[in-house]
Amino acid sequence: MLFISSPCFAMGEKTFVIKGGEDYDNIIEYMDFLVDPNNDLTVNQIAENNFNGAFRPILYNNILYDNLEHDVWLRLIVKNNDIVQDHSWYFESWGFDINQFTFYFPNPDGTYAVNTSGYDFPFGQRNIKHKNFNYLLDLRPGEQKTYYFKVRRSYPLAFNLHLRTNEKFIEHTLNEYYFLGIYYGVLALILVFNLYLVYKLKDTLYLYFAGLILACIWFSFGRDGLGFQYLWPNYPNLNYWTKGNITQFAVVIATLLFSNRFVQKYSASQLMLKATIIAIILKGLLFFTQDSFFHIEGRLYIGLTIFIMLVPFCIGLRLLLRSKIYSWSYIFANACLFLIIINSHTIVFALFEDQVINWYFVHPVIFMEVVLFSLSIFNQIKFLQDQYQTVSEERTLALEEKNRLADELNNKLQQKVKERTEKIENMATDLANKNVQLQTTNLKLQELNIQVNQINDYLRKNNEQLRTNMEEVTKNLALMKGLDFESFKNVFPDKDSCLQFLSELKWKHKYICKKCGYNKYAEAPNHGRRCKNCNYFESPTVDTLFHKLKFPIEKAFYILYLSNRKDVELTLNELSEILDLRRETCWAFKNKISQAMEKVGHNKDLSGWETLALVHLE
Repeated sequence: MLFISSPCFAMGEKTFVIKGGEDYDNIIEYMDFLVDPNNDLTVNQIAENNFNGAFRPILYNNILYDNLEHDVWLRLIVKNNDIVQDHSWYFESWGFDINQFTFYFPNPDGTYAVNTSGYDFPFGQRNIKHKNFNYLLDLRPGEQKTYYFKVRRSYPLAFNLHLRTNEKFIEHTLNEYYFLGIYYGVLALILVFNLYLVYKLKDTLYLYFAGLILACIWFSFGRDGLGFQYLWPNYPNLNYWTKGNITQFAVVIATLLFSNRFVQKYSASQLMLKATIIAIILKGLLFFTQDSFFHIEGRLYIGLTIFIMLVPFCIGLRLLLRSKIYSWSYIFANACLFLIIINSHTIVFALFEDQVINWYFVHPVIFMEVVLFSLSIFNQIKFLQDQYQTVSEERTLALEEKNRLADELNNKLQQKVKERTEKIENMATDLANKNVQLQTTNLKLQELNIQVNQINDYLRKNNEQLRTNMEEVTKNLALMKGLDFESFKNVFPDKDSCLQFLSELKWKHKYICKKCGYNKYAEAPNHGRRCKNCNYFESPTVDTLFHKLKFPIEKAFYILYLSNRKDVELTLNELSEILDLRRETCWAFKNKISQAMEKVGHNKDLSGWETLALVHLE
C-alpha cells in the first residue's frame, strides 16, 4: 500500500515523513531550493542555520525556467516512521540527462559524504550503476536526516523524484530494463534483417530503412540514457550527440529518404524527389539556425518541422493513390513520426500529465512506426511479386504462342524439305541422263579440239603479221589531230572524273602504303586510299604531276593532253583564253610538263600523254 505523507514543519522547513509502504513519488513537493549566483557555495555553508531563510519552496517540477548558468541547491529533510526494520530506502531522480548531480549524505560527525555524477562525468563515478541517479539514504526507523543535492543543468528539465525501498527499486529496475531490452532487441533484429536484404537484393530501400532504424535507436538512447550506460560510459562528451534536436533531425532526414525511395518504387516521380531534397535542405537550415544563430520557440519549431514533413508526404500519398496503392500502414507510420516530433519537445509540449508516461511514450510510438514501415515494405514486396507474377504469366503466354508458331513453321519447313528433296531427286535423275549426253559431247569436242589446234597455228602466223601492222597504226594515231577543250571535257567533265582516272592509273597494278608498306586499303574520299594497318591516307594526286596543283585539275589534264600532241600548237595567250587561266599559270604548268618529259625521256611519237601524269618532280 502506498502512503504519501503530509508536510511537517520544523523551524519553517518541510519534512517528508515515511509512514510505510514501498514507493513515494512527488517528493519534489516537500523539497526547497536555493540558487547559487556565483557557483561557489559549499555544503558546509549551505547547511548553516543562517542559510535556512535563503531556501525557497519548490512550486514547479522544473524548479526554475531560468538561471540555467547557476548551480541550484536542493534540500530534502526525511523522517523515517516506518515500523518495518529491514526496509532500505533509496532516493531516485529520473532526470538522467542532468549535467551534474552531486549528492551530499550526512555523516554522524556532522560532515557530508559526496558523490558527483551526471551527463558530464564518466558513468563509473556513480555509486549505483543505473541510468537514473540513485542513492541509498541509510535511514533507520525513527531517524531524521537532511540531504542536500547540487544540480547543474543545460535546460529547464522537469524533475521526477522518488523514495522507494530496495525491493521496489529492484522490481522497477528489472521491469524497466526488461521492456527496454525487448524494445531494442526487436529493433536490432529488424535492423539485421534489413541489412541482410541490402546484401542479398542490392536495393537502396532497405538501406534507407536500416538508416531509419539506426536513427530511431539513436533517438531512443537520447530518451532513456542506456547508450551512456552501456555503449560509451567513459566518454560523456558523446552525450551531446543524443540531444533531442540532433536525434530528431536524424530521424526526420532518415524518414524523408526512406519515404522517397518507398514511393519511387511504386511510381517514379521527379516532383517527389525534388520535394524530398527541398524538405531535407529546409530541415537542415531550421536545425542549424536553431542551435547556432537564434532560438525558435518549441511549439513553432514543432509546427515548422511538421509542415516541412507534410509537403513530401502529401505528394507521395497522392502518387500512391494515383497508382491505386492504399498503404494504410505507411500513413499511420508517418502519423507516428509526427507524434515522435511532438513528443521530442516534452519540455514545452506534454501529451500526458504523468511525466514518466510522457517521457517513455515515444518508445512504443517508435516501435509502432518501425513495425508499420516494415508492414509497408512487406506490402510493397507483395505488390511487386504480384506484378512479377502477372509479367511471368504474360511471358508464359507469349512463349506458348511462340512455341505454337514455331511448331507451325517447322511443319511447313518439313513439308517444304520433303518437296525440295523430291525435286532434287528428280534433278539428279535428269543430271545422270545429261551426264551420258555430256560424255558423248566430250568425244565430239575432242575431235573439234584437234581441228581448233590446226586453226590456231594458222591464226598465230596471222597475229605476227597483225602486230607489225598495229605498231604502224599506233604511230599514225599518235599523229592524229587533237580534240578541242569542249570535246575534251566530254571525256573528263569535272574534278571527280579526273581523280577517278588518276586513281585507276596510279594504282592499276598494286597498292603499297608509303608509311608501312602494307598492301590492304579502304576506299577514301576523292578516290584516295587509306591504309588498313596504319590508317595513312594517300590522295590520287600525291607523287604525280598534279601534286599541289593550284588550279582545276580538268584544265591541267587538257594542257597535258595538248602537250603530247604534235598536230596542235597553241600559243600561251590562246591557251590562257580557252582555259580561262592566267598566262603565267599556263606557262608554269607547261614548263612542269617539259621537265617531266625530260626526266623520263618521253617520246611523243610512241608514248601516251597519260604516262606523264605519274611523273613526280618534287
